Amino acid sequence: MNLAAVALAAILFAPQETEWKTDFKAALKEAAASKKLVTLVFLSKDRKACVKFRNEGLTDPAVVTALKQYVCVRIDPEGTDDENRLWQEKGSPMPPMTIIFEPDGKQLAVVQRLNTKIYGELMAAISPAYFNQILPARTAIAKDATDPLPHRTLGEAYMKLENSADSAKHFTIAAELMIGKGDKAGALDLSIAQLQKYYDVKWYSAARGACSRIADLDPDNKSKQLPMAAWVLGMASCDEGRWGEAIDGLKSAIEKYKGHELQPKMMFTLASAYMYSKDIDSAITTFETIMKDFPDTEAANLSQTQSEKLRDQRQRKNEGK
Repeated sequence: MNLAAVALAAILFAPQETEWKTDFKAALKEAAASKKLVTLVFLSKDRKACVKFRNEGLTDPAVVTALKQYVCVRIDPEGTDDENRLWQEKGSPMPPMTIIFEPDGKQLAVVQRLNTKIYGELMAAISPAYFNQILPARTAIAKDATDPLPHRTLGEAYMKLENSADSAKHFTIAAELMIGKGDKAGALDLSIAQLQKYYDVKWYSAARGACSRIADLDPDNKSKQLPMAAWVLGMASCDEGRWGEAIDGLKSAIEKYKGHELQPKMMFTLASAYMYSKDIDSAITTFETIMKDFPDTEAANLSQTQSEKLRDQRQRKNEGK
């Protein structure tokens, strides 16, 4: 192939620029007719983060390709009166911000990621998740509200939208329907799968329901998942800044599951809870116990770093008195 042909192929197959609209209502009408989702991007003209996102994120070939699935609207909150009014109607989100709407105008997802690769992957995944999973699941539920399968599908689909609240809600409904039908084993398997999925993406608070169901459905720990559930509950409490709750729960779990492979990780989370609750002495003691009892582990290596930092911090504080 000669150079002219190569150049022509590059032009033909390169992603074209996104067709941005400024009229949100007109975009909704177009979306309803074309059966597409609407992407609404709030982007200020001069904000540093907005300039970077516009010049790097929205021009990335993978992002441009992903956005072809949507009717795209770009609004400057500091632009016209109509643009500012729309921004206020949508809760005055801090730009740059992307909100996805269903063709009927109902809000579907909020995308806060600015990393180009992650943003492109999310935008590529949301539309298929909506049309291939969410809409069919809604139709199935309308036909049979007692079927747990479409709720499980919704739980998984909303994960792709990074919507932890709706994902957890539908996983819970699916599990409760299974239990109501006498399928406790199925509900336990579902909850374990949900816990693992949420753990992988660090949705600790959203995993509370799954952790509680595992404890209720498997009190004898036949599934061997209760230590993981207890640890994730501890991390959820830490994420929420509920240090006392985290400390009490983790101390109990460490004692109950002594010798389990998760023990050093539980202890590291406990030490971190002590540290953030300003109980420096207990934090140092716990970090150093990990170093002594679980040498050559990742938790021990991290504990050594944290212990040294806390000792230096405590020494500087004492010298300053």
